[in-house]
Amino acid sequence: MADLDKRGDRKDWLRWAIELLRRGIWAGETITVHGPHGPDAPFMWGETEGEIDGSGFCRTFRFRTASGIRGIYDVRGVTVRDEEGEKYPVLRVSELTPKARRWLAKARRVSDGLIEAAKAEAREVRALWDGAR
Repeated sequence: MADLDKRGDRKDWLRWAIELLRRGIWAGETITVHGPHGPDAPFMWGETEGEIDGSGFCRTFRFRTASGIRGIYDVRGVTVRDEEGEKYPVLRVSELTPKARRWLAKARRVSDGLIEAAKAEAREVRALWDGAR
């Protein structure tokens, strides 16, 4: 289990916040994520307190990825429901508020940059490791 904090776990928190906002949900400061846990649970699940875009209405949202994901960065097939079981599908961008559209566009760019930085760091570590052998 991981409690992803908006400021401390920016790259991972942002990935889930984007998935939630695609469904019209502003994620809370912390997103709790579980899994995947091997063949018995080849998916991730979690929850966050959030706000429905444009409504100001807060509630708890639970999510789950599709089975068969390849790892913690594979967020395909996400299903999101609130505490009453209502499902939140992916919305068209035009269905989001202008604020959400702007945030989503910027968040995707920031997320892509953070992912590229992490890949570059991993390549540097690998090069150092290979050079030390």
